[in-house]
Amino acid sequence: MDKSRAPEGQSILWIQLQENPRIIVGDLAGEIDPGDGSWNQERLHAYADRVLAQLGEQISNLHSATLAKVVLGPVQIEAMNANLVGGDPYSGDCRIDQYAVWRPLSHATGHRTPIKGLWHIGASTHPGPGLGGGSGYLVAKRLLSKKFYQK
Repeated sequence: MDKSRAPEGQSILWIQLQENPRIIVGDLAGEIDPGDGSWNQERLHAYADRVLAQLGEQISNLHSATLAKVVLGPVQIEAMNANLVGGDPYSGDCRIDQYAVWRPLSHATGHRTPIKGLWHIGASTHPGPGLGGGSGYLVAKRLLSKKFYQK
C-alpha cells in the first residue's frame, strides 16, 4: 500500500467500472437522464453515487468513512492516457479480429516491431488487456529461449 496516497490511518478505495458505454443511450432504472449521451459531470456523479449506494449496502461504513471522491469519465481517462481512446480501458477494440496474431497489427506479430531489438508489449498487444504483464511475460520467455539465442 502506498502510504503517500492517504492520510495516516486512512486508505484509498479504487472502483473501476470497465463495461460502461462510451455513449449513454438510456438508463434501465430510469434515474439518470441520458441527455445527449455524453458523460457530463452531472451524469458521472449520479452514476457514481448509485454505485456507491449499492456498495454501501454491503460495506456498512462506506459513506461515513468516505472523505472525498474523484469520478473520471471517458474524456478524463483519455486525457490521462492517449492510448485509452474514448476512455476505453482495454487500449483498443476487443473484437475477435483484434486479438492473437492481429493485435496490435497483422504485420507485427509475436510482439516484434520493424525496429530490431524493440518489442511491443502492453494491453494493446496479445494476449490483450486485463492480463497484467501477460505480453511482457511472453516476450521475456521468447528472449530467454535457446531457440531465440541460436539465431
